[in-house]
Amino acid sequence: MAYAIDSKSIVRKGLWVQLPPTAQVMSANISVLNKTNLKSGKLINLIPEFYELKNTVENSADGWHVNESVFDHTISVMSALGKIISQNKNVKKYLVSKIGGNSKKNLLLLSALLHDVGKKEALTKDGKFTNCKGHEPISVKKSKVILKRLNLSEKETRKVLKIIANHSEFHKLLKPDNQNFKKEYSTIKKRLKDIFLELILLTYADTINSKLKNVNPTEFRHRIAFYKQETKNI
Repeated sequence: MAYAIDSKSIVRKGLWVQLPPTAQVMSANISVLNKTNLKSGKLINLIPEFYELKNTVENSADGWHVNESVFDHTISVMSALGKIISQNKNVKKYLVSKIGGNSKKNLLLLSALLHDVGKKEALTKDGKFTNCKGHEPISVKKSKVILKRLNLSEKETRKVLKIIANHSEFHKLLKPDNQNFKKEYSTIKKRLKDIFLELILLTYADTINSKLKNVNPTEFRHRIAFYKQETKNI
């Protein structure tokens, strides 16, 4: 089977083949949206919005990002996410099941790819620092357009967009001074039970690839300990 990723090329058995201009574009195999193909630039015609993030550089006051492009950070998050998944057999077992034509794993990796795509529009500057407050709904809006190109099913699309929309929930929950942790944790687990594990895994990878380890190691350890325990409980 061949999968088109744009109007000029297809992927067949791992090979890139040129298509004539009049060829019909087929549904994209989202497994081609991997770190190797992303870094090579082969996917620029499919997801140009992602490549624009090379010029979106964050330097947040909380130390999470230090002069780092959203493009580079996202690639690192996807890489870390793959490693986390590979190291837990129960996680792998859960993510191997499919929604529509794609595995939960590939849909999660796609969510990771797009989770910060709205930061280009959300980014503001205050002196030497940047802020991307409110980027989540922008990421959802832009991702809707991108996902249409991939011809995902309605169910697949809802899954990905829900993960993107809520990917900051655990970042907020795990603030060291959160006095309502237990109540908020319980609420999140009930409200987002269908994507709870995906959110844990994504924000785990996101935290690993933040600069928090260097800026605030105590908080970093606090957050990582939570994610490790949650993945053990699967």
